[in-house]
Amino acid sequence: MPTYPDTLQGNAAPELPDWFSRAMDEPGQSRFFDTDENRLHYLGWNLEDEHKPILLFIHGFRGHAHWWDFIAPSFVSQFRVVALDLSGMGDSGHREVYDAVAPARDILALIKHLGSTPVIAVGHSYGGSRLLRACSERPELFQRLIIIDSFVLFEGEPFPPEPATIRGNRVYPDLSTGTQRFRLMPDQPITHDYLLEHVARHSLRPCHGGYRWKFDPTLPVGGTREADGESLLRSIRCRVDYVRAENSVVASQERATRIVAYLADGHGPIVVPEGHHHLMFDQPLTLISVLRALLA
Repeated sequence: MPTYPDTLQGNAAPELPDWFSRAMDEPGQSRFFDTDENRLHYLGWNLEDEHKPILLFIHGFRGHAHWWDFIAPSFVSQFRVVALDLSGMGDSGHREVYDAVAPARDILALIKHLGSTPVIAVGHSYGGSRLLRACSERPELFQRLIIIDSFVLFEGEPFPPEPATIRGNRVYPDLSTGTQRFRLMPDQPITHDYLLEHVARHSLRPCHGGYRWKFDPTLPVGGTREADGESLLRSIRCRVDYVRAENSVVASQERATRIVAYLADGHGPIVVPEGHHHLMFDQPLTLISVLRALLA
């Protein structure tokens, strides 16, 4: 398991809790595959148990598969667990053009590569909206979706303000310096430094002169955005559970309720008390418990 010589703030390393240490003792296997458009990377847990169904995790914008490192191992007794790096993020290849359906094509390509359908899929934030898009394109490939604090824009609504631009090509002299610059967007209180540090270290890659962020700096700011929420949601026939963070600044209770209402088999929203948008960082055990209850 990894050891962390310092925290993001440069203080003495905290003692890691047992649940996190156990998760780190079960790292995902790193694998690549080629599509007609790109080379994609994913992590897999328990892949040798081919009799088990697949549970697929999709990260948010500018995230990567390692965001699920301390969540995924909790489900290996029941599933083969897979976490994808979307194009332009993590260790997947970059694209010349990022259109609205490109991430959905990534997801569909991975499911085809894994060769076992239908899958159960969990998506956080941008990853949840990309799952909805993929499911609308190929509904037969999905048994069920769990959407975590995702935003859906409806017809006639103005686009929300663009988030701040991030320079992804800055070079940091060493891994520690880069790690200390890692920030969540949107920002939220940090209650577990060791979780943020783990993800931060997997967000950087070596380059000439030091380290830089893995995500493609040419990604559209805020991701590709479409205003067809009602028609998109109405086209999805499988069960969809919506999980919302109580203190979310991304998805209001009103919007989450509206999303569920347009789904043919929508459930929720299930609200995580005191949770912020990036639930895996401030409420990891509660998130695991909610997912376990839904998948029981």
